[in-house]
Amino acid sequence: MMGAHPVKIIISCLLLFCLAGNSATAENKDRGIGIYIDQDLFVPFTNEDRDYTMGIAVEFFWAKDKGLYLFDSLVRETARLLRMKDSDKNIAYSFMLGMLAYTPNDLHNTQPIYNDRPYSSLVYLSNKRVRADDKIALAAEVLVGMIGTNISRNIQSGLHSLFSDISKPRGWSHQISDGGELTLRLRLSNSRLQFAETGLWDFATTYGVSLGFQTNLSASAAFRIGNIKTPFWSIPYDPVSRGNFLPAPPANEWYLWSAIRGHLVGYDALLQGQFRDSDVEFSSNEIEPIVYDAAIGLTVGFEKSQITFSANVKSPDLKISTRKHVWGSINYIFHFK
Repeated sequence: MMGAHPVKIIISCLLLFCLAGNSATAENKDRGIGIYIDQDLFVPFTNEDRDYTMGIAVEFFWAKDKGLYLFDSLVRETARLLRMKDSDKNIAYSFMLGMLAYTPNDLHNTQPIYNDRPYSSLVYLSNKRVRADDKIALAAEVLVGMIGTNISRNIQSGLHSLFSDISKPRGWSHQISDGGELTLRLRLSNSRLQFAETGLWDFATTYGVSLGFQTNLSASAAFRIGNIKTPFWSIPYDPVSRGNFLPAPPANEWYLWSAIRGHLVGYDALLQGQFRDSDVEFSSNEIEPIVYDAAIGLTVGFEKSQITFSANVKSPDLKISTRKHVWGSINYIFHFK
């Protein structure tokens, strides 16, 4: 574990880059909205509603807009070092409203559960800036949120009331930071196109660092094949939490894709707690130092919209668990252009 708390570190970073940042304007006028839903109900025969039980986000993306883009100077300098085009035409922005929810396996138990992951939730607002060309995409994302609110509890309980065969979750009062606690995260990523046959297939890699309530290093690889018209960096893999994703301009296309990602975990407040004491939390030597997730999907694009269906799998976060989790995603993007 680090000597200083990761959330305290990110607060210092935010103050630093607030002073260094500047507001840029982009020439590309594409704008739109993305609706992203993660839910294991979408994958047949796998509805367990455990671990990562639900994710919902709405993203508004703009190529020209005013906003709280704190890391503009950092992205510009990184782009210069990588010899990318010195132009604002390939810069896009977005802000996202979202929520995540996690639960243990036993939803009946009203008492704290010490041998499984704790109940935890996040409600957040994030700002994102992506600078991309044909070969490289750089991204900076700042997320401000609340962990431990009752929003996820109410939504999950409401969904379960619609299905008589699904247990109502009864342990949310023991969630991490129950009652609510402010949290922050900074994420930087670098994606590169490695190999491609234009319009037919491509293969790309991404490296990222996350600092804050989730502190980790990540590496991923993604492959797609089909009738491809959009850039490699627009593959809709895990848009709810992937900091470098941003929709490309609309195009009539379709492609199959697969992706895998590994994380070297340093800290995760949704398992270990943050500043406040929680009924159930785990120490750094009880969480898995390396976790992975993977997905396969189908993306179909139209003149003004795009829809994606995917199936996802994630390895256990805790050493005491051997349970993998499977869920489905439906992502819809509409362009106002």
